[in-house]
Amino acid sequence: MNAQPRPPVSGRAGTVLVLVILTGFSGLLGATAVHRLVTDLTATHTSVSAQVIGEDTERVMEGNSRNRHWAEYRTVTVAYPTAEGTQRAVVRSDDARVDASVAAWVHDETGDVRLDQPTPPDLWQWIWAVVFALVTVAFAWGLLVIVRSGN
Repeated sequence: MNAQPRPPVSGRAGTVLVLVILTGFSGLLGATAVHRLVTDLTATHTSVSAQVIGEDTERVMEGNSRNRHWAEYRTVTVAYPTAEGTQRAVVRSDDARVDASVAAWVHDETGDVRLDQPTPPDLWQWIWAVVFALVTVAFAWGLLVIVRSGN
């Protein structure tokens, strides 16, 4: 018995499939952008006085698949007071000197330490969150219109 070739996917079914994929992809990107924006908006940091107790160099592989290279960054070890006692952290810094006292900001939820003052989300974070949310709504609306119009 000869196998019959399958008929190609109809235009409407293909459109629905493409819209489902685009809606899912833009929804994932939108959810990620909105999550990062909300995380940055709600993050709280505690300012502490830290003592720089050492320095080192961190080597990191950077670039893309065609142009990879090693980059070196100066890091410093800082000691700072917490409720549990003195903690240490290694952070990148080009200007903090050993034995200097510096201001450090500790993320209240994660404990991450940074030497530069935290900044609110920039304009691009807002743009990506809004654009991907709107694109997802537009794809979902188009999908709904296509599905409801067919019999």
